[in-house]
Amino acid sequence: MSIRNMAGAALFATLLSVISQFSFPIGVVPHTLQVFAIVLAGLVMGPKYGPLSVVIWLLLGAFGVPVFSMGHSGLATFINPTGGFLVGFIVQAWICGYCRERRLPWALLIAVVSLIAAYVIGLAGFMASFAWLLQKPMTLIQGVAVCVVPFIPFDLIKVVAAVVLGQKIYGALKKSGVDLP
Repeated sequence: MSIRNMAGAALFATLLSVISQFSFPIGVVPHTLQVFAIVLAGLVMGPKYGPLSVVIWLLLGAFGVPVFSMGHSGLATFINPTGGFLVGFIVQAWICGYCRERRLPWALLIAVVSLIAAYVIGLAGFMASFAWLLQKPMTLIQGVAVCVVPFIPFDLIKVVAAVVLGQKIYGALKKSGVDLP
């Protein structure tokens, strides 16, 4: 692992930490710019270091640093209704990084697929939290209506912006001679 890769992973973990503080509560799940930063990390840092930056961010939060939305932190954050989305972000960054590594021309489509993967994992965690911890089971349709549908328009805008910016950043770094992972 080179210093450049470690610095890049740390930079994106920091970006995630800062961007997570800008949240707008919409129902149970807060609306943040995290999806933007996750897609950007995957596209710029690739399938290894993009998800690593997300893992670093998650570890900081697990150890008590208030890096999650609305300043939340601690291990309990992983079992609350939004905990599944935190885990889903690792998969999302990996999918975007895989797309970049393979130089697939349809980066936007792959980024949308990564968003769907994060939604599926997040929804599973959301429903499990309600069923097991809160003793309030819900149907799949209720879960989708509460924690997926309200976020689709905003998340699609963030994904498009991250893909456009990520491709520009990656291209500029390659053009300047930076050897990305």
